[in-house]
Amino acid sequence: MYTAYDVAHHILQIRSYVELPVRGFAELPFDVLSAILNQTAEWRNVDEMETLLKIGANPHETHEGFTVLENFIQGHDGYWVCKDRVKEVEDGVKMLSKYGVTDNDLSHQWILKHCDELIKNSEYLSTFFKVEIPRVKLYYHLPGAGELTLMDRTFDTVDEVVKSLHVLTSLTQYIAVIEYQCTVTRYLVSKGCGIMEVIPMENYPGWTDKQKMLSNVVNFMMGVYELPTLPGEDEDDE
Repeated sequence: MYTAYDVAHHILQIRSYVELPVRGFAELPFDVLSAILNQTAEWRNVDEMETLLKIGANPHETHEGFTVLENFIQGHDGYWVCKDRVKEVEDGVKMLSKYGVTDNDLSHQWILKHCDELIKNSEYLSTFFKVEIPRVKLYYHLPGAGELTLMDRTFDTVDEVVKSLHVLTSLTQYIAVIEYQCTVTRYLVSKGCGIMEVIPMENYPGWTDKQKMLSNVVNFMMGVYELPTLPGEDEDDE
């Protein structure tokens, strides 16, 4: 005996060879329409999905444990999850939400991790799925000060903050404290100091040479180095 999903599968197979507009499925039983919707969701054809919903498909249809929303979010074979697909996923989720689909239609939480490139690059999707996107926080203080000030804005990446440290405050010199996903890094910002304008205060890949240069400047200014002298340079004047 054929199931609704068997019928839907055969219809979709026929469509590979013969043009069958979705609107022509209006006389099919609702369970078959819902099965077609669930299978069509994988291909993210939003217009066809909405037509199926308008003629009676169930937006909450579930097959083998996966809902229409879950199939749609993952895309074909679970591979359509890169950030380049954000807009098409946003458009589809907005459409499904008009028909009562909510984040409750996603019961497999691992799907959100699998699709994190989509979620973290979309304010709409992160809000829809109630996923908090990690943001970079910037604190700062004057050298020697005992208290931090939190900047009233957040950033997407640490690199974005570091590249802007020389213009983010009106202070001539300050310590920047960057927090991202429980990792804290500090930078000494000294405006107008050329390549020394932004110096990391921890070992940070790619900054070793600057740190060494800064160390040389400090040691020279403090008289730490024993400097070689010219012959007779340090003899007492007669």
